[in-house]
Amino acid sequence: MSPSSPAAPDEVMRPQRMPDEACVRRDLSARADSFLAVWGAPILAGLIASFAAPSITWAAGAWSVALAWMGAACLLNARRCGRLHCFFSGPILLVGALLAALVALGQLDANAIGLGAIVTGALVLFGLTYALELALGRYLRRDA
Repeated sequence: MSPSSPAAPDEVMRPQRMPDEACVRRDLSARADSFLAVWGAPILAGLIASFAAPSITWAAGAWSVALAWMGAACLLNARRCGRLHCFFSGPILLVGALLAALVALGQLDANAIGLGAIVTGALVLFGLTYALELALGRYLRRDA
């Protein structure tokens, strides 16, 4: 079974300390240029929006898009190469995007401090998922 196809029921995903070359090649976060484009640029855009947006609604909307982009990219990266932290950070970032969207739509009452707590919480948890890789390895491998 190829690494990009879904795991068959009899396959088990196991942490892998030493990645194979194919994993690294498919990993969007392994190279600085793709990491900055996929995860750094949305954070920068969100920060700019936080200071330049005319209202909390606009800032929350910008963060919602930025966090959703990052979360989707993490899930794609988990699928492409089995990057361990992406399996956890993708959903975390998508929850942050949902909460920011609720603020933008007026369904969740939050001021700038509340929005900041949502964004900071999502980004801190995103950063903490890297600790899993220190303990378990960077990639998951499939065992038949």
